[in-house]
Amino acid sequence: MMCFRETRNVPSSEAVHTALLLANVAWNRALGRDVPDYEDLLMVFTRSEPKLWSEFRSGNTEALIETMRQAKQQLYPQDRRVVLICGMRESNVRVEWCDEKDYPDAAELANKRIAALSEYYAVPLQHSKTVKKR
Repeated sequence: MMCFRETRNVPSSEAVHTALLLANVAWNRALGRDVPDYEDLLMVFTRSEPKLWSEFRSGNTEALIETMRQAKQQLYPQDRRVVLICGMRESNVRVEWCDEKDYPDAAELANKRIAALSEYYAVPLQHSKTVKKR
């Protein structure tokens, strides 16, 4: 919620997905983890909701990420869980995480699951520039 301009209004679905994505990036960066490019996903959300960025305090994604990264460091400095995958389905947030020591194996398994889903839906889930309607 800290990245939204107006916290009393219900944000659009695209804004919620965007905030969740940025929070995922911020959390993992706070742990010193590199994160995959997220700009392509942001473009998908923006195409779906052109007024998306008016819901946020800033259109500067790096500034929003930095605010959330600092909040993670301040509120949960001892939490070393790494977020593998996060997303929403039917208004429910789903986060898959692992302990930091298990990250290499867990990340490999998560990437295999993403690849399998990509093949199943015949839509590239990473680095997609287009959205196919099902």
